[in-house]
Amino acid sequence: MKYSRITPEEAARMARRDRLRILGLTASAILVGGAYLYSSSRTGGDEGLDRSAIPAQEAAPEPVELVPFGRPELLAKVEDATEPQQEFLESEPLGEVFAYARLQTRRALQQAGMRTLDAEVSAELQADPGAHRLDAILLRGQVLEVSPRAGDTGSGWMGSVVTDDGTLGYFLVANAPRLQGDPSAEPSILPGDFIRVDGVFHKVYRAAVPEAVGAEERSARSAPLVLGFRATPSTPPITEELARALLTLEMVQDDEIAMTFEEDAFELQRWELMAYADMVGAETDWEAAPELDQAALSGIYERGAEFRGAPFRIPVSINLDTYSREVRDNPLRMDRVTEGWIGNNNWKGAVKTIKWVGPFVRQDLLRKEIDDAHRYVQARGYFFRNILFKNKAGEPRRSPVFVLHELEVFQPPESNSVRLFTYLVLGGTLLMAAVIYLLLRADRRKSRQLHEDMVRRRRRRENREPSAV
Repeated sequence: MKYSRITPEEAARMARRDRLRILGLTASAILVGGAYLYSSSRTGGDEGLDRSAIPAQEAAPEPVELVPFGRPELLAKVEDATEPQQEFLESEPLGEVFAYARLQTRRALQQAGMRTLDAEVSAELQADPGAHRLDAILLRGQVLEVSPRAGDTGSGWMGSVVTDDGTLGYFLVANAPRLQGDPSAEPSILPGDFIRVDGVFHKVYRAAVPEAVGAEERSARSAPLVLGFRATPSTPPITEELARALLTLEMVQDDEIAMTFEEDAFELQRWELMAYADMVGAETDWEAAPELDQAALSGIYERGAEFRGAPFRIPVSINLDTYSREVRDNPLRMDRVTEGWIGNNNWKGAVKTIKWVGPFVRQDLLRKEIDDAHRYVQARGYFFRNILFKNKAGEPRRSPVFVLHELEVFQPPESNSVRLFTYLVLGGTLLMAAVIYLLLRADRRKSRQLHEDMVRRRRRRENREPSAV
């Protein structure tokens, strides 16, 4: 076999190429390894969680505005500066404002800044009623007295209400609620009922009302008159004493494959537990409460009744989804609650995610990026029940629901080892770049010297060859 000879120039070039290849591979390995470790330290923890297990949330409703009042000049005819004026309802302004109030929706009134009538709001309205005509007002409480009303201004129901803090308010609505659970029942409002009226302030009205529900003694009292489309059923406010009792929690049942319940089947019990978490939760010995680990979740999943209302500490976990939503009238008098889903890769059993609801409003925890500031959370709460639902793919899933006392964002401490490693990778990269630069300079210098030596040797050979002839 015949081999070709390699010139010194080719050998130097091949050696230089091999050195550069080795250095490049070494630098690439350092950079890739450093990037992988840094990325793992920042994003590790939730890649194994099944986010499709979370049901899709409904889109937020579009904003709505109040229907404008078409005849503002009529408001000047409303008189309520003196007590005799307050006892009279001017027919034409009342009819127009009543028609206007019947056009408004609860959402539009809420977005217009609807305030709940209490002692402070009542005093503000009565101090300068003209400046607050048509203000959005929520009147909620127990009915003292009520009667059907018919006339040129439209039929409806008119009466008086005492609010949670004892403030008096008057209402005029076009529609009354039906008996709950009986759609065939006649609409009615009775003394002692708890109702809610979402409407607008018309004027300060004065009439003789009972001192309490069913009392015979009456006295003339002035208070704001609220006009609205309908009165809806409300509930008495829950007290701390009732919250401690958890009177109906034992009635709660878990969803099973063979038997599922409507979403609001245990709404009263959920509000009782939420009231307990809100009013009494600080008294729970959370240090002694068990941590929600895989064993605890398995027990809850299989024997939910044994753990109903039991406190648990939820360890640092992944905030999979958090959102605030509006709720119906409730004994805690809340307009919104916060709900969400939490996952943890240490939960290896049948339950990998849990749902939670809290008697607080947190609109700052919505996940927008995988590495945002509220990615990790820890919480304290009480087990409520197991629910069946369909995930985003339409597949059935089962998950425990917890009522939270508190939810905190957990910020992982910065790892000094990761920072040190990052600096080492950066320093190593700079060092490798410097070494490569110096080696290239050295190779160029050696190549230039080799070329000059070759030229000198060639010239010496050329000078000797003529003299030998």
